[in-house]
Order: sequence, then structure tokens, then C-alpha cells
Amino acid sequence: MISTVLPDPPRLLPVRVVLGGMLASGVIAIGGGAGFFSGWSGLFDVDLLVRGGRSVLVFSLALLTAASLGCMLSWLTEYGGHVVTAAVVFLGRWVAQFPVAALTWSLVGWWIGSLGRPVETLMPFQLDVDLKDWRLMLGAELWEYLAPALILAVPLSGELMGGIGKPLRARLHSLCLHGMAWLIVIEDVLQFMGWGEWMAQATRAGEAVNVASGLVVSAWISAFFCTLLNAFPTSQGSGAGALATVSWLPWPLWVMALSVSLLAQEKLWLLMWVVIGVMSFPRFFSKLRGLSAAQQSFYWVSWSFETLSQLVVWVAAIATLHSQSLAGGVMRILKPLVITTPGQAAQNLSNPAQMLNAGFVLLGASIVLHLLGRLLMLGTRDRG
Repeated sequence: MISTVLPDPPRLLPVRVVLGGMLASGVIAIGGGAGFFSGWSGLFDVDLLVRGGRSVLVFSLALLTAASLGCMLSWLTEYGGHVVTAAVVFLGRWVAQFPVAALTWSLVGWWIGSLGRPVETLMPFQLDVDLKDWRLMLGAELWEYLAPALILAVPLSGELMGGIGKPLRARLHSLCLHGMAWLIVIEDVLQFMGWGEWMAQATRAGEAVNVASGLVVSAWISAFFCTLLNAFPTSQGSGAGALATVSWLPWPLWVMALSVSLLAQEKLWLLMWVVIGVMSFPRFFSKLRGLSAAQQSFYWVSWSFETLSQLVVWVAAIATLHSQSLAGGVMRILKPLVITTPGQAAQNLSNPAQMLNAGFVLLGASIVLHLLGRLLMLGTRDRG
């Protein structure tokens, strides 16, 4: 639910995203012991560009599906009153906060394990030689792209539903920046040969230059979608100042990329909490003006709970990509999300219950933190 805590997007957002991505790529490359510009070579890597094109198709289908649903629900809530709006927003948060790894593995397990249907990148549909037909082959090729696109559309739709009340174009802009991170997890689970699978493989293998190259390509992909969205009219003003610029950068994706060189997961979690706090700070700070010290303290605690609620989702994503094994403490909750061997994949496909349970535990923690933050904010308003 990043879109709900961001300020208004700044002007020239695509340019800022490209420049920020190029800079982040250089930092990742230096952290891996390579040169600052070595990651920029990804713009000339034919294999990576082809993978990026495949991911652009997947993301386009997912974004169109999510935007259609988001527009329809936004229109319906205008006539349904506050109760309907609150219900749709809460449902959207549930959908958006469910860990993407658990969602993907559970849907694939249900589709393959329970229904016995094919997923072209995992268990392709087999045709006898005399039964092969161009229409069936075209359908199989389309399903290869539709499977990741439809799964990605679920959290993207949740983000749009949970952000009802905020301008639609701003929510879509947010998806173009942060939805790319979910694509890494989904393509990794489905073994789809796109940009996301490139990033997952490079992160686990500790290949800093390849991760840096992937970040450059993702910056241009995000900028491409943001440019298309800028063609649509909006009544929303533009965010001004350095804080708005800093907020509208894909920081969570960059922190996930740091997994390639930062082995301590606890440090990654702390860094992720910091960047979520920095991204949401301008919008939060604007609410503090004119409040008493007591009210401000309530808002500070509420803001902390909300950022922790966001953190739970990103921690689950980091755990699925990190090269180090999980053991002990809270790690045991995340361990079912990490599938690294064919045996674990087969076991999960046949019985995804453990994966689902882990996903619901993390979802429950995220929702509880969010509700605590909302209660504190309401308490602050009552004191006012």
C-alpha cells in the first residue's frame, strides 16, 4: 500500500526515475566491487533487453487488468456511500498485503496440483504430434504470458482498491514504480524468462553487475509506463520540493537489490523500514502542522505502526530472494516462502497449506499494525 502514503507525484517523474535508477545501479555495482558504469552495460545486453521486453508485455497486461478493475470500483464507490467505500478499501488492503510469494505458489499449486491444468513455464501442455494445431500452440504461447500477468494483477488491483480516494493516475504511477518488485517474485516462482527472473537469479548468485544492469533496465521500463500515464489528464497538482522527489523513487526495489551484497537480513529489514518511513514522511509531516504536542506524539506512533505494516510485505519479498538460509526466531514464519529446490517446489505444489498459513500469518500481522495505526490516528482527531 505504498501509494496511500506518498505525496503528490512531482513533475518530470519519468526523468527522475531514470536518473535515480542509473545512480542506484552504479551504487550496487560499486558495492559488488565493479566499476560505477559497469551496470549501464545492461542497456546493450541483448539477452537482458529481450527479457525486459517479455516483462513489459506481462506488466502491460497486469496493469490494464488492474486499472480496469480500479476504475470500475472507484466509480461504484461514488454511489455506494462511505460504508461501501470503506469495505472496498479494506478488501484492497487485504489483497495488496498478502505476501506475493505465498499468493503465487498457492495459485500455482491450486492450478497444477488440484485442477491438473498446465502452466507453460513449469509444466507445459503436451500435445501429440498429430494433434498439434496452430491455434493450440498460439494458446499455449499466450498462456505463458497470461499466467504471470493475471497473478501480478491481483496485488496491483489490491493497491488500486486500497487507495480509493487518492487520484487514480497517482496510484497508477506508484504501481509503475513498485509493482516491478512483485514481478521479480512472480517470474521467479513461474520460471518465466523475463527481467524479474534475471534479477532473482542474479541476486541469489551474488552477481552485482547483473543486478545493477537489471536496475537500469527496470528504471527505463518504469519511466516508459509513467510517460504513457502522463498523457492522461488529471486535476491533481504536482508535488514540489526535494522530499517529493525522494519519495517518488523505487526505494523498496533498490533495497531488495542490495540483497546481492548485504548478507545480514536484519540490516536489510531495518533499511527497508527507513526508506518506507522516508517515502511517507512528506505526507505525514503535512498533517502535524497546527497540532498540540500530545496530538503530534500520537501521530508519530501511528506513522510508525503504518510503516511497520508496509514493512511486513517487503520483508517477505526479501526473504524469498536472499541467498542466505533462514533459521530461528521470526525467520521460521518466513521459511515456507523460500522455495529453492525442485523437491520443495513439488511438495508445495502438492500441498500448499504451509505456504498459505505463512502468508495469512504475515497478512494478519500487517493488518493488525495498520489497524493500530488507524486507531491512534482516530484517537488523535478525537483529542483535537
